[in-house]
Amino acid sequence: MSEAPGTIDVAPITDPLETIAGRGFSRYDVYRDWVELMLAALQRDDETYLDVLDDYDRGKDRDRDERNADLFSTAFGELMSAMEASNRDVLGVTYEAFGMQNEAFGQHFTPHNVCASLAELQATSGDPEPPITIADPACGSGRLLIHAARRHDARTICFGQDKDLLCAQMAALNCCFFNMDAVVMYGDSLTLEQRRAWRTEHRIMGGGIAEADPESVPWPEAAFESTSTPTADAGADGATDAADATDRVTVETDGGSVDQADLDDWLQ
Repeated sequence: MSEAPGTIDVAPITDPLETIAGRGFSRYDVYRDWVELMLAALQRDDETYLDVLDDYDRGKDRDRDERNADLFSTAFGELMSAMEASNRDVLGVTYEAFGMQNEAFGQHFTPHNVCASLAELQATSGDPEPPITIADPACGSGRLLIHAARRHDARTICFGQDKDLLCAQMAALNCCFFNMDAVVMYGDSLTLEQRRAWRTEHRIMGGGIAEADPESVPWPEAAFESTSTPTADAGADGATDAADATDRVTVETDGGSVDQADLDDWLQ
């Protein structure tokens, strides 16, 4: 079941992507590559970013703001504006809107109001000892993780996994956008196959994100057992050191406050 039409206006986001698709590119490829470009940009991965854009070099002689690279960037900016205005998973809504009547997409995410209800049901009247772990073995765009984290007035860390690569990438982006401490895995929760992973970190100046080794990234059952600290990952601002836990701020949301934990604190 998808979000009711008109709840979030994603036309300013999808219009630039529609323009690119109209130039002879597959709609699914356009959306997938847009997500890949956002991930690469936030991780300062210039090599991947340029490799993806190489497939869209047709029309580089167009006027500024009409080139494919400019349109991808415009969609990113509009996404950020819509998320700031709504404080919701606009990326997942965009996926559903842009992929409507396109069999290649094939995913429909739990509506925001249902996620909020499910998160309220799982929240206890008094939080358990922090840090609190929240896991979703089929996380889609990460919407339920976001709502669940908002229900706790304590340090939280989210774990999401999905067997669809694009969904896992969207969930990782959302955890970064919402400035959450999280691990998102691309893999099969039933077979325990883990192919790729991303870590996101809460930071005062905005979330950090980095791809990690799926075999060494902390996972719920191992998080409390590890005695080693992984190498710090670079985030959106290019920094390599995670923010000190004492410098963290409480993020006010429509469902309460979230005081996110430092992933590395778990591994001491």
